[in-house]
Order: sequence, then C-alpha cells, then structure tokens
Amino acid sequence: MGRTKKKLTKKELKLFKNLILKKREELLKEIGYLRESAMSATIKEASGDHSSYSFHMADQGTDSMEREKAFLFVSREGHYLEHLNQALARIDSGKYGICVKCGETISIARLKAVPITTQCVACKTKSG
Repeated sequence: MGRTKKKLTKKELKLFKNLILKKREELLKEIGYLRESAMSATIKEASGDHSSYSFHMADQGTDSMEREKAFLFVSREGHYLEHLNQALARIDSGKYGICVKCGETISIARLKAVPITTQCVACKTKSG
C-alpha cells in the first residue's frame, strides 16, 4: 500500500498518553456528576421524598425521563472510558498507533482526531 510501518516515537506516545489521560480524567468527573445526579433523584423517589418534585403527572414524567437520560449517558460514557483504558494499555504494550487490520502505522492526524482508534483511515473506510 506504500505506507510505512514506522512506530510512533516516544515523544509522540507521551503526547497521546497525556491527551488520553486528560480525556479520561474529564470523563471520570462527568460520570461522577451524572451518577450523583441520577442516583440522588432515585434515592429521593425511593424514600418517598418527593419534595423536590412537583406533583403534576407531566412534570413527574419529565423528571423520570431526565433520570433515564442520565443513566443512558453514564452507560455511554462508561463505554468510552473503556476505550480510553484500552488505548492506554496499547500505549503500554507498544501497540498504540498500529492498525489492527493491516498492521500499518495510523497517521498522527487520525490519532489526534480519534485517539482511541484502532484502525487506519483506509481500513476503517473499507469496514465502514
């Protein structure tokens, strides 16, 4: 294909590790906030303390929908957290930046755009 199998330099790996660690830290804070808000609402509801809720059925439905959305976001962010952890593991094992499909080096531009990627642009385009 004409691409190189040149591995990322230590400097580049450190840059991506720091980027991923920063994203991971931000994500953990966000997950903590989402869990706290979703759980506090659920605990109040389970205890019968509806003082923070209105008694109108439409408002209660909206409150319930907001809790469901928070749980959905926690789940989605949890999946992203797992991808970040896998990327960190690939950095530690020396496999980061290498396409899992063709074994070629993933471009720096692609890694900057999607630091958790496991495929180069050509292979990702083929697989959809």
